[in-house]
Amino acid sequence: MKIFSAGNPVEAHIVCELLKSHRIEAKVHSGEIFSLKGEVPLTSDTDPYVWLLDEQDEERAKQLIRDYEKEELRPNWDCQQCGESIEAQFAVCWNCGQANPSQDQTA
Repeated sequence: MKIFSAGNPVEAHIVCELLKSHRIEAKVHSGEIFSLKGEVPLTSDTDPYVWLLDEQDEERAKQLIRDYEKEELRPNWDCQQCGESIEAQFAVCWNCGQANPSQDQTA
């Protein structure tokens, strides 16, 4: 069953690997035709998507995807030590190694 529609193949693979990391079997479909956009008339129906292989995993997969989408909405943060702008999904500054003080490090 189709569980997630992605805007591009990279996002589809990220979500697919997220599910796999939680022992949920999934596959990416339509990723290979994405590069044809603009050359042939494609619609949102041909965008890459993640296919869930076992419908019994549907609720768990949907919750993981909701959590993933919430993470995507978090704003970037500025490192207090060096001032570098860091993407929200990272808990540590890539430039100096300083931890993000606004995140609970015990999670």
